[in-house]
Amino acid sequence: MIIFDSRGRKYYHAPLMSGPDAVQRLEDPFAFARAGGSRSGRIAIAAMPRLQDRIAGSEGVVSFQLRGGLDQRQRPLLELEVAGAAQMRCDRCLAQMDFPLKLASRVLLAEPGAAQPEDADDPEAPEWIEAGQELDVLELVEDEILLGLPYSVRHGDGKCGDWRSEGGRGAKVSPFSTLASLLDPEQTNKG
Repeated sequence: MIIFDSRGRKYYHAPLMSGPDAVQRLEDPFAFARAGGSRSGRIAIAAMPRLQDRIAGSEGVVSFQLRGGLDQRQRPLLELEVAGAAQMRCDRCLAQMDFPLKLASRVLLAEPGAAQPEDADDPEAPEWIEAGQELDVLELVEDEILLGLPYSVRHGDGKCGDWRSEGGRGAKVSPFSTLASLLDPEQTNKG
């Protein structure tokens, strides 16, 4: 929230999604699924607040494709595909890096308070979510990205930006190797 006028307390709220194809809510997700509906759009990474503490930068946009359908047992489900890139921080050198997002999921729709599907423990069965009369597409996309991000990311071997050449010989040296030179030699011999 950004306050522009401190006297009148007028607030400015940035739009969550932009563009002509932006769809923020499904009015009836069950009817959407049964009809085999399809929606697509683009969402700015900056518009996903829960994602901000997991990524290094809020630049960029992800695109999504949401399709409704029925599973083999005629239960309503949603298929979601998300593509784009997120700025992550390499855990080895701490430099920013592009992390490609190419995610796909299938979720069964369940009425609020309904019993868990019989096959919920089956690892091959789709996940399920409780859906009310409306479904926030932005939250669904953000959830999928959060679940798809790895716990730890790093550049490939020898590609970290903070590795330096030692003595002009061109040998790659870990940034932590200089810490060893700071240790007191008497303390390293104790123990």
